[in-house]
Amino acid sequence: MEKAIYITKLCELPQEKENKDFSRIYFGNEFCERLLPTSEELRAVIDFATERKMEFTLVTPYVTNKGLERLEKLLSLLAKETSAEVVFNDYGVLRLLLRKFGGLEPVMGRLLNKMKRGPRLMNLIGMLPETSLAYFRGSSIEVSAFRNFLSKNGINRVELDNLLQGISLNLPKFGFSASLYIPYGYITTTRNCLAIDCDVHGKEDVVGIFPCKKECQRYTFYLKSKAMPITLIRKGNTIFFKNETIPKNLDEIGVDRIVYEPNLPL
Repeated sequence: MEKAIYITKLCELPQEKENKDFSRIYFGNEFCERLLPTSEELRAVIDFATERKMEFTLVTPYVTNKGLERLEKLLSLLAKETSAEVVFNDYGVLRLLLRKFGGLEPVMGRLLNKMKRGPRLMNLIGMLPETSLAYFRGSSIEVSAFRNFLSKNGINRVELDNLLQGISLNLPKFGFSASLYIPYGYITTTRNCLAIDCDVHGKEDVVGIFPCKKECQRYTFYLKSKAMPITLIRKGNTIFFKNETIPKNLDEIGVDRIVYEPNLPL
């Protein structure tokens, strides 16, 4: 089982004693183009990985045209420095990879796999028949047309969240491998940032796509409700859940890589 560590900031680079636990480093951001690393930060992490003989994966978010331009510069740097994986969560990013960066390996991100993430499902899970359970534990990867699209574009690895209700997939049957993110999974994300001006009196509830002060880097909100079986974690434009229980059917699913998130990936 390959073990990777996922960081979003230079200060999260693993200490020397931790390096022995991981053979790959994930770096970047899945949820906001404003949090993409600079070229200098990317080069620093590539150098860190190279010096320690670690494999490298760049993680990318859904983007606007402006974000795509910024990302293209990062991909140009990455393509010059090393052959590496790029996790895409936007089909425009995939198109860019296929057109201009054939030496980089595309990996389908977890924002595109259409898994059922709503924690309220756990309130009903014991009442559902097996056919319904299989549906809620599945993914769009089970659709043949979608698998054909992925295969046609040279994609053979997909990223998965560690669903509370479990995962019922057999990806090796279709020639795919999977990475499983531990312990944080995402529930939903939006370009309408939930943290903008959250510390400005009178604007706490204002939500939109506005210039920000990266409030997400300073504040984390924990949401509790009687309707929810677990505490939700809201950071920036994304809501997360935490699940540290590793599924027992990793081989059946096709998981051959664990992606460890030491902190919320935002």
